[in-house]
Amino acid sequence: MNKMHEVAKYEYTRHVNNKAFWITLFAVPAGILLIMLLSVVITFASIDTDPVGYVDQAGLIKQPQVQPEKTSFFEPFIPLIPYADETSARWAAEDGQIQGYFVIPQGYTDSYQLIYYFNKPLSSEIRTEVDTLIRTNLLAGETIPNFERLTEGSHFTQASLDGTRIVGENEAAKIIIPMVVSILFVIAVMSSGGYLLQALVEEKENRTMEIMVTSVSPNQLMAGKIIGNLSVGLTQLLAWMVVAAAVLIGFGDRIPFMQNLQIPWGELILSLLLMLPAFVFTSALMAIIGSTVTESQEASQVTGLITLPIFLPYFFLSFILQNPNGTFARILSFFPMSAPLAMSTRIAITNVPSWEIILVFVIMILFCLLTIWLAGKAFRQGMLQYSKRVPLKQLLKKEAGRE
Repeated sequence: MNKMHEVAKYEYTRHVNNKAFWITLFAVPAGILLIMLLSVVITFASIDTDPVGYVDQAGLIKQPQVQPEKTSFFEPFIPLIPYADETSARWAAEDGQIQGYFVIPQGYTDSYQLIYYFNKPLSSEIRTEVDTLIRTNLLAGETIPNFERLTEGSHFTQASLDGTRIVGENEAAKIIIPMVVSILFVIAVMSSGGYLLQALVEEKENRTMEIMVTSVSPNQLMAGKIIGNLSVGLTQLLAWMVVAAAVLIGFGDRIPFMQNLQIPWGELILSLLLMLPAFVFTSALMAIIGSTVTESQEASQVTGLITLPIFLPYFFLSFILQNPNGTFARILSFFPMSAPLAMSTRIAITNVPSWEIILVFVIMILFCLLTIWLAGKAFRQGMLQYSKRVPLKQLLKKEAGRE
C-alpha cells in the first residue's frame, strides 16, 4: 500500500509540474469565460437603443416614459418620443431620427391594437418599453394594492402532466450548471487521461517500466498510476469550479440572466458523484491503451474510441431534453461511458427513479473493477512484449488460458 501511495504521489507531482497541466488549467476557464463574454457582448451590442416615436390619437398617455436613474450596457434604455401627428412622426423616421413609430388609435381600449411603422423591425426591447408605458397609463389614478407587483405579470412554473418535469422561471441553473460541470468533467478526464497514456507509452518505449517493476509489483504500479491520474483530474475540476464560483459571486448581480441564480446543490453533488467512477474507469482504459500499444501516435488514434462514447449524449441532446425518461435516454444512462453526461442531464431536467440512479452507480462500479482488472493484465502482457502491440482479443485469450 505504501509503494502504491508513492507511485501515486510521484505521478501526481510529475503531471502537476508539467507545463501542459498549467496551460490546460488556465486555458479552459479562460476560453469558456471568453466565449460567454463574447456571446453576452454580441447579444447586448445588437440591441438598438435609438429612440422610437409614438402618436397618441386616443389621448391615453398622460404620464410620459420615465427614464431610469442608471443605465448600463446590460440594462439598455430605448427612449419613447411623443409626436403630435403621423406626418411629423413619419418624417422623423424617414430622416433616421427614430427607428420607427407606433400609433395608438382612437378607441384603443376597445381593441387594444397598435400599429407600428418601422425602418427597423420591432424588437422585444421596444415591445417591453411600449407595454410598460401603456400599462402604466391605463392603470394611472387607480387605487390598486401591490401595483408594482401586478405590473410585473405572472411567474410561470412549467410542469409536465406526468409530474416528472417541473421547471420555474428562475431555475435555468438547475439545467445549465450540471451540464457545464459535465463538460468540465469530460475535459478534465481527457486531459488527465492523456497524461497517463503518454507516460505509459514513453515508459514502455524507453523500457523504464522494466526497471520500475523491480521495486514494485505490476498491480501496485498500475493502481498508483490510476490514483495519481485521478488526483490530477480532480485537481483540475476543483480549480475550475472555484473559478466558476468566483465568477458567480463577483459578477452574478451585474449580469441580468445571472441574477437570482439558484445553484441546484442536490443535482450538482449527484453529478459529481457520477463522475468519480467515470474518472477511474477512463484512467484504467487509458492505461490499457498505453500498455498495449508501442507508439504515441498509435495511442492517440485509439484514444478516439474512448472520447466518442463519452461525448455521445451531447450528440443526441435534443432527444434527451424532449424525452428524458424515454428508452433512448435510458440506454445512454446505463451505458458506462455515456452514463455521467446522460444521467446528469436527465437528473437536471426530470425526476429520475431512484432505482435507475442506483443501478447506474452499480454498473459503473462494476465497469471500474473490470477495467482495472484488464489494466493489470494489459500491463503485465505489455512488459513481456514491449516492442509489440498487444491486441485486446489476444490479451483476453492468453489470460483465460493461464487461469
